[in-house]
Amino acid sequence: MNTRERRRALLAALEQDKRVVVAELAERFAVTTMTVRRDLRRLAEINVVTLVHGGAIYNEGGATLPTVTARARVMQTTKLRLAEACAARVQEGNAIYLDTGSTCMSIAQALANRKNIAVLTHSLGVMNILSNSEGLQLFTMAGQYNAKLKGFFGDLTCRDIDGFRIDAAFLGTCALSLDGGMMSTDAIDQCVKRKIIETAHKNIAVVDHTKIGKDAFLRVCDLRDLDSIITDKEADAAFVASAQKLGIEVVQV
Repeated sequence: MNTRERRRALLAALEQDKRVVVAELAERFAVTTMTVRRDLRRLAEINVVTLVHGGAIYNEGGATLPTVTARARVMQTTKLRLAEACAARVQEGNAIYLDTGSTCMSIAQALANRKNIAVLTHSLGVMNILSNSEGLQLFTMAGQYNAKLKGFFGDLTCRDIDGFRIDAAFLGTCALSLDGGMMSTDAIDQCVKRKIIETAHKNIAVVDHTKIGKDAFLRVCDLRDLDSIITDKEADAAFVASAQKLGIEVVQV
């Protein structure tokens, strides 16, 4: 088992067991306890786990959100597939919105060489990626910068949205469920998402399977407010079937 495979297995163990013991992981993965502790320290640095004596506890719950940097490192291959599927839906002449978050940064990368597309965003990462793309128009929203979410938020941001016509909004989320709909852990993120959903002609949630069936503290919108969900093939089959019965297009890549 190489380093990447071990760390994926470690994340899976944390999600399932919620608490792990260093000695047990070292035996399971046939590595030293020092190696396991190093892996856990990396996860602690990006707020995925809390270190405790002899092990670690998985950080979860409605108020917990790993940093954008952390999310960018997890499931990179899946995020690239999701991003390519989203980019394929964008046609010449479209005006789109890209949310903050690691998945929308991947969508920006996939669109960087496209032409005749207008992109509206408040994500600093998306701005940086598209700043040298001469073939498309990049529009940014005003607001106060939030270092955790790597974007601009607040009343100024929401007021800016009124000045745009958006064909399709690509929305990231930390949690998506049948009962809770799309959720967030941060009120400033909730407000911007709600305004975008009111404005966009089509709202598309871009979410990997690990976010489906999860809950967070703040509700953004009902599931019925979404037109499409783009996810991976590991998404819960019951959730997919129920969403489709609601008339939501579900694309699995």
